[in-house]
This record gives sequence, C-alpha cells and structure tokens, in this order.
Amino acid sequence: MGTSKGTMPPSNGDWSPLKNDITQLVNNIDIPDQEKKLKLTSKVVRDFITAIGGAENFASSSKSRRDGEKTIYSSKTGRATAVKLGNFFGSVDSNGIQHTFNAFKINFASLTIDDLHKELIKIFSTTSNSDDANAANKAMAEVIDELFTGVSNIEVLETKILSSIDTENILCQFYERYVFKRFERNFDEYDIGQYGNDKARRVLEDVESFIHIKLKTYQCDNKLKDIDFTTSASEVFVQGLLQNILEFLEDYND
Repeated sequence: MGTSKGTMPPSNGDWSPLKNDITQLVNNIDIPDQEKKLKLTSKVVRDFITAIGGAENFASSSKSRRDGEKTIYSSKTGRATAVKLGNFFGSVDSNGIQHTFNAFKINFASLTIDDLHKELIKIFSTTSNSDDANAANKAMAEVIDELFTGVSNIEVLETKILSSIDTENILCQFYERYVFKRFERNFDEYDIGQYGNDKARRVLEDVESFIHIKLKTYQCDNKLKDIDFTTSASEVFVQGLLQNILEFLEDYND
C-alpha cells in the first residue's frame, strides 16, 4: 500500500470526527451511489484538515503545538521544500539549466540523465523522520519523477521545465501530493489493522483521487516566473498557496 507508520492520532478532540468519517467511508466503500461516496470522501478530507490545525494554522505553523484542546501540526518542511523547488524552476527560467546546475553544485557533464534524476531528489530531500519531512520528501520525489518522464537529455529537460513554468504552477502539484502524503502518514497501522488491508487501500485511493480531481478545478493563478524565490517573498507565497489549497479542499457542504 505504500503506507508507513506515522504519529498515532489522538482518539479524541479534532481527530474524533475524522475517525468517524473514515469509518463511515469504510462502511460504504462498496455502495453504487457514487455521489454519496464522494460526499463521504470530501468530509474525510475536510475533517483531516481540521484535525491537523485548520488551513490557516497548519499552513503557517513551523512547530507542532497545542492550542487549547487541539494540536496544530507543522508544515515547515513542506513549505521549505516548496521554496527549494520554486527556486530551482525559477532559476532555470531566468538563467538556463546549465547555470542552474552549476549554482546547485551539480556536475551535470559527468552524469547520465538517470543520475541527474537521482541527484535532484537527493538535493531537495530533507534528512528527518518527521511526518512533515516524510510527506514532503515523497511528494517532491513524485514531482521530480513526473518531470523526468520521457526525458532523454538535459535539453529536453530544460524544454519541459520552461513549458511547465509557462503553463502551470508546479508547486500546486507538489502540494496536492504533500497533503495526501500527510493524510497517508497518519492513516497508520491502527487503521489498517482495524479495517483490513483491502478496505484501507481503497480509502486511501478514494482520498487521493478526490484531492487530485478537486484540485484540477483550483486556479493556480500565480506562475513561478512571477515570484522571486531568492527573497523572503517566496516564504510568504508558499505559505499563502498552501493555505489557499487547504481552504479549497475543506470547502464542504453537508
């Protein structure tokens, strides 16, 4: 299933509605009424965002902390990884890929395209076993994997990067995966054991699909070329983008 054990969510407070939502989704996993199933999945995503602190709190938190009866979880590594990705893509747009590789101390002339693929993942990775770092690293690796799909040399890679900068915000793709990986990380062995491997896998598939489909309708208006990732403005940008995406995902009507 690709899951790994994360922090065991509390059995009370803001996690109780989420656990109830997941149970409801599991109990209805085989129903033919897809509209009802979609609503149940939407509610799982909304209450997960509430459980990690809410859109604004989670997007701005750099250290997990208690706030009254709830815990606000940190997204510090996720945001830092977004800045790294933005800085790399922005540099390729402004300075070209060879200059960017040199700036990142990547000896591209001696590396194969597969080696470059692995090197970028290594450079953007954070050495930590926290839930935040685990999710950020996995989300980043998937973005880089997709970037290198069909790429045979650095010229093709540069063309693909420049095209993506002109047509989309790659950080939206990163955050889409990051939010799901945070959910997956907390959908731990307790839940898998309680619901069984097959139903647990299908819950994860439903949640991942819902996030992906809903964010297809999210307008990522700010292109990376409009942001200077060498200044503190980049930190404000990635925090605001994460908050906006979370608010969009938690927009659920009973």
